[in-house]
Amino acid sequence: MNKEQQSNISEDISIREIFYIIKSNFLKLVFSTLLFLSLAVLSLIIVRPTYTSSGSIIIESEDSSMSSIFELGLGTDVNYLDNEIEVLKSRTTAEKTIEALLESEHKNNLHLFNTKKHNDGFLRKTLRAILFMNLNEENIPQVLNSVSDSLFNKYVEKLREKISIKNLRNTDVLIVEYTGEDPEEVALIINMLIEQYQKRDQEWASGEMRYLKQFLESQLSIKENELNQIEEDLKVFQEKEHIYGLDDNSNLLLNQLTSVESDLYTTQAKKNITEERKKYFKNQLNEDEKKFTQRVTNTLDAQLYSIRQELSTLEAKYISTKAREGDSHPSVSELEKKIKNLKNVLNNETKKFVAQGIGVANPIQYRQTIMDSVINLDVYITGYDSKLNELRELVLKYESQLSSLPEKYLLYSKFQRDRVILSETYSLMKQKLEEAKISEASQLGKIRIVDSAIPNYYKTSPRKTIILLSSIIFGLLFGVIIILISDFLDSTIKSIDEIERKGLPILAIIPNIGKVFDKRKKKKGYSFNLKDSSSEQIERRLLTHEDPKSPISEAYRSLRTSLMYDYDEENCKIMLVSSSGPSEGKTTTVANLAITYANMGKKTLLVDADLRKPVIHKMFKNNVEKGFTNFLTYNEKNIKNIYFNSDIKNLFIMKSGAVPPNPSELLASKAMSEFITQVKSKFDVVLFDTPPMIAVTDAFILSKYVDKKLIVIRASVTEKGALERTIVNMQNMSSSLDGVIFNGVDESSTYGGGYYYNYYQYYYGNEEK
Repeated sequence: MNKEQQSNISEDISIREIFYIIKSNFLKLVFSTLLFLSLAVLSLIIVRPTYTSSGSIIIESEDSSMSSIFELGLGTDVNYLDNEIEVLKSRTTAEKTIEALLESEHKNNLHLFNTKKHNDGFLRKTLRAILFMNLNEENIPQVLNSVSDSLFNKYVEKLREKISIKNLRNTDVLIVEYTGEDPEEVALIINMLIEQYQKRDQEWASGEMRYLKQFLESQLSIKENELNQIEEDLKVFQEKEHIYGLDDNSNLLLNQLTSVESDLYTTQAKKNITEERKKYFKNQLNEDEKKFTQRVTNTLDAQLYSIRQELSTLEAKYISTKAREGDSHPSVSELEKKIKNLKNVLNNETKKFVAQGIGVANPIQYRQTIMDSVINLDVYITGYDSKLNELRELVLKYESQLSSLPEKYLLYSKFQRDRVILSETYSLMKQKLEEAKISEASQLGKIRIVDSAIPNYYKTSPRKTIILLSSIIFGLLFGVIIILISDFLDSTIKSIDEIERKGLPILAIIPNIGKVFDKRKKKKGYSFNLKDSSSEQIERRLLTHEDPKSPISEAYRSLRTSLMYDYDEENCKIMLVSSSGPSEGKTTTVANLAITYANMGKKTLLVDADLRKPVIHKMFKNNVEKGFTNFLTYNEKNIKNIYFNSDIKNLFIMKSGAVPPNPSELLASKAMSEFITQVKSKFDVVLFDTPPMIAVTDAFILSKYVDKKLIVIRASVTEKGALERTIVNMQNMSSSLDGVIFNGVDESSTYGGGYYYNYYQYYYGNEEK
């Protein structure tokens, strides 16, 4: 047989052994399954059902990088939607939702706030009370008037735990789900959460415009006061000095100066507005981001310096030409066109450098847009600075030309210039304020509701079918694991294979007497009568004599047949029967084996050599008081006087006699040799019942006088360690066991040997039937 075949056999045996282990512990498996199933049913009763509803929203992409701090300018990149999911799940959004719910009319009827009673049935309420599951539930208040900070935080965390958000694949749609104990409450909370999230997005979208509006409103108030004051001062001056105009040349020069100064202050106002926008965005950046933004800005200043210088020169030329020639002059139009083209070049180059700088140093972050805005605004501010420098030089030039006028006319021209400049600045700021208001009002945000949540009355948990099936599966697995662990920890011999692996031949397999008796006693018309049917008495019955057709009797006859292969008709056969430990059935085995030999017509002597705890005298009752020890102590020289005839023909019994203080010494004495000599001359078969081998040395001492040394191993009783110790002790004496009698075999406690038990039952059951 090759290794592969041996491996297959071992595998088959292992599977068969596992099957018998589980089969023999079937009740444990059933109990484990029923236990888990009961726990599952109990949990289904105790656990309150929950309901889940969902609402869907779509996140619209925006091209403008200034309208939302979360717009990355990268289309529908997954990171963009991840940012929105985090905002939806954020603590701030949850807090705003809780605040809105606390201000709503539903606040006193929500499980979230523990202001709504649970609709528990009597059984659920009772079980939860028994299991103390309601101890953590606070008393239901009739009205929720005020909420402490700790309780408010508790509501927020409770809301965040039950919210789940997912993105539909390949779309910008987000599904918002919430699980609770009331379908209508679940739908209400989802819709409230989406509403607060949408409002928050709108606030972010209009944040810049709102900030600018506040700045412009404060500046308008100042400019209005300044304009009123200058007009009043001009009026007083004119009434006092009676100056209401200048000559044509002076008036032309004044108009040119006024135009340049007006452009100067308009540019300054635009720069101030741009700086406020920059300030708004910078306030939202951390220190590292501010430093990074400044580095990019410095780089841009160096790279775009030549373009900016050329633009400043053109703007200065444009301003002076416009002041000198008027708006409609071809030279002014040509300069205006060149300036526009150069600004486009500057903007494109700025965007390219910004994209390269941020893309490399800070890839795909939701705060990228803010940094992008700051850098772009810095570019505009730098351009305004260049233009302001050119305008200031022109103002100085025109002022020097006007300095030749008389002082009164100079003062008049100053009043006139200030009034015009303040008037135009005021108009510009008012225009920007109106634009900011319109922009703020038109900001709808990027959140659009696709489907609002509606109550879902289908219970999402507990899932009865899954829980029940899972409990059955886990119950079976748990039972199998417990059974296998118990078997692994069991150190007793349970299979034929365990015996054969130790090199011991099995001469016979004896079924469990108690199990056989129980089955046969239940059969109709069975006349087997035992005076005492207790467990111990049943195990010690002489069934070979009392019920010769039983499976037990046939098993003992099989043992006798196994021992007769090398039987010598002319010489006496002496055999020793022992066991590793107590209660393994050696006495019952040796007694029934003796009966089988007697039934064959062999003159058989059964000797009770257990001089410490003799048992044979209880099985074969007789008035003879003398026994084996009487001969060993030389109190009786003739063995005829120490054994008696049993009720069974050809079977003679020798009791142990009085229990001596030194059994081992008696068995090793010269008298033992004389005893063997006498019994050989008078009997065909002599059987010794000895004490357990692991406990005392009596059996080892007797082993040198016998022809066969047999050991009884009881299934699920004999310890593996005791058997191994027995084998080692025999080897130390240069001896060995001649065979094993596997006792107490049945299908519930033994695998492998259970087949024999079933065959016996099947055969004899059919015979009786």
